[in-house]
Amino acid sequence: MQPNRARRVMIRLPRSTHPPDRVRQGWGGSSGAVLASLSSPVIISGVLRRLHTTKLFVGDVPLDADETHHARDVLRLRDGTEVEIFDDAGQIAEGIIHEAPGGGLIVRVRKLDQAPQRLNALTIAAAVPKGDRADWLVEKLSELDVDQYIPLLTDRSVVAPAGGNKFDRWHRLAIESAKQCRRSRVLRIEKPTPLAQAMSMTGGQGIYFTTEFDARHIATLADAQPRAGASPFHTTLFIGPEGGWSSDELSAFRASGLTPASLGPTILRVETAAIAAAVVVQALLYKHQ
Repeated sequence: MQPNRARRVMIRLPRSTHPPDRVRQGWGGSSGAVLASLSSPVIISGVLRRLHTTKLFVGDVPLDADETHHARDVLRLRDGTEVEIFDDAGQIAEGIIHEAPGGGLIVRVRKLDQAPQRLNALTIAAAVPKGDRADWLVEKLSELDVDQYIPLLTDRSVVAPAGGNKFDRWHRLAIESAKQCRRSRVLRIEKPTPLAQAMSMTGGQGIYFTTEFDARHIATLADAQPRAGASPFHTTLFIGPEGGWSSDELSAFRASGLTPASLGPTILRVETAAIAAAVVVQALLYKHQ
């Protein structure tokens, strides 16, 4: 059976300039029309749909119930459709979807490709924001290609997640984000970790954000750049809770040798600080890799 590649959708846009959202909604008129097939999803031509599995191997890779639902009912992929599939370890492959006994789906994989080795790795160790702001944080850290998120337990933590439901949700969000943004690995999310334990995991390569007077702006710190000969380079960024670090925690940071840094004169929410810090450090790492 020949694989069914994603159907190409031809769009003829109006000659005059109109807001993009109106074009996407099918705005037309005498100047033009949007031509699309409603029988299959509108996708970018030549780009394979992405699916996820925990562990990828050569052969018939079964999709779990959630991924089967997503492939069949959301993406409406049919038997014989070619897809890209990836796993938590960064392995990638192209394969063909087939129906499986019992109503499931499998992806038939003939060859695995290993994602390129990462020269740099970034961990965000941050207090957990309130409500759905934590979901937003996980999604954005994934989009920014952060390797690991450690939810911190601090002296002034407002949120201390308990139970598995929240972490299952965060993991699903990380998977969906990885599929959408086409990152090779899924963001790793650790269990809630006391600050002292997280500090001990850094190996001395870490930056903590503070409003203390001795903190320099993150963009000026040479410590945010890879050290010569370090391969891979791994650093951890520590973001405190809304109430800030306690005096004991600041003393522990100073004793650890980690570097104090600032994101500017304003007071930021946890999720804002985490994203801003990740963007700046990723840019510095990319510049020097």
